[in-house]
Order: sequence, then structure tokens, then C-alpha cells
Amino acid sequence: MPRFEMHLMVAEKSDEKFETVEYDIVCFVKDPTDMKEVEYSANKIISEHLENAENVVLFGTAVVEVQGEEIFNIAFQNKDADQEEVNSIMGLCVLGEETIH
Repeated sequence: MPRFEMHLMVAEKSDEKFETVEYDIVCFVKDPTDMKEVEYSANKIISEHLENAENVVLFGTAVVEVQGEEIFNIAFQNKDADQEEVNSIMGLCVLGEETIH
């Protein structure tokens, strides 16, 4: 069955902590070369994940690959979250180092 892969990273905040969570997802489509179908499916999967999240999602990214080749990236941010806090946390994530605060 035709498919594409999506690597999803989500930054979540609960009352006690902030954490990033990564998911590797296999998505099935009729035609993985149909960019509209792939984009629609990726957005639907991301939306469902965000709606069902137990914690507040601050921001995230998704990398979509077809047959091991990166096709496109999706970035999203919670517009209702405190933007100073989001920017501060994004700065920590961009450093690429594991940090405990």
C-alpha cells in the first residue's frame, strides 16, 4: 500500500514541566506523489494529534518523507500561548542540547 512517513516533534507544557515529544508516523495514501493528498493527510493527522493531546501544545514541526526523500516541512505554533514563553522554549530547543531546568 502506498505510504509516506512523517517525523513529528511537539513541544508540550503541563502544570509541572515542559517537554518535547517525537513521533515517527507511517501514513497511508492512495498516491504518495500527489502532494495535495499527502499534505491533506499530514495536516489531518497533526490536527487530530493536537486535538487529543493531554497537555497544552506550544509548537511543533513535522517532516514529511516519501521513499526516504524529504518532501516538505510543516511548522506550527499555538497562537493562544504566552508568546514570550514560547520564544524562550524555542530557544532552548534550537540549541540542540539536552537541558534540564
